[in-house]
Amino acid sequence: KDAEQAKSVRSQRDAELVKSDWMVIKASETGVALNTDWAAYRQALRDIPEQDGFPWNVTWPTQPE
Repeated sequence: KDAEQAKSVRSQRDAELVKSDWMVIKASETGVALNTDWAAYRQALRDIPEQDGFPWNVTWPTQPE
């Protein structure tokens, strides 16, 4: 069960990263650094598997506005 839950959480996390890829692409295309809030959000998503409660108690980061 733990492996299935971990796979599910990682899948959700990956989907959230894909939804924010446009910010990285925009920054790359314009030569402007990625907004620090977005960079922190994406890093927090990547760090989800390192959380103490993973995979059952995950604290999801809030997407910047």
